[in-house]
Amino acid sequence: MNEAATLDLEQAIRDNYRLWNEGKRDELDRLFAALGPDGFTIEYVGAPAVDGPAAMTDMWTQYGGQCTTDPVEVIVNGSEGAAYVLNRLQTPDGIVTLPSLETYKVDGGRLTIRYFHRTAH
Repeated sequence: MNEAATLDLEQAIRDNYRLWNEGKRDELDRLFAALGPDGFTIEYVGAPAVDGPAAMTDMWTQYGGQCTTDPVEVIVNGSEGAAYVLNRLQTPDGIVTLPSLETYKVDGGRLTIRYFHRTAH
């Protein structure tokens, strides 16, 4: 049985954003470990992919409790999924909404996450 048949990737992607918003870091780590039992990477497109747990630690330190996520659309085909997300970052001047496209791929026991964010031109 292939990986796509043994997990509900759409629900896992939605749970990722819910757990982030609820501040449940331990549960989030367990979710990523279940999706990628042999490890995972996170890539901010345009930069090299990095070790997933290290990237999550950095992301949590920088944005945890300051940014909520709203997954507007989640589309899954087999063992790959994509989400259109509105990231709402609390700043001293109020909330700034930053859209992103985020992809998830489960293959061979590994999870690959890619974040497409706007960059300065």
